[in-house]
Amino acid sequence: SVPVAQWLRGPLKDWAEALLDEDRLKREGYLNAALVHQTWDAHLAGQGRHGQQLWNVLMFQSWLERWG
Repeated sequence: SVPVAQWLRGPLKDWAEALLDEDRLKREGYLNAALVHQTWDAHLAGQGRHGQQLWNVLMFQSWLERWG
């Protein structure tokens, strides 16, 4: 399988943090910014398995950045 969770803690961390910025999410208004931020923090702390959920949010954010 693809090690998305590890990549999000490693080489993709800066990219993910920019897309998951809480102020940005609040400004855009599509997602629950507090919940996304809480999930991101838990993922970075190694608590739970959130890689796939975060990847879905990141793909939406990336799409929104490009086409929104």
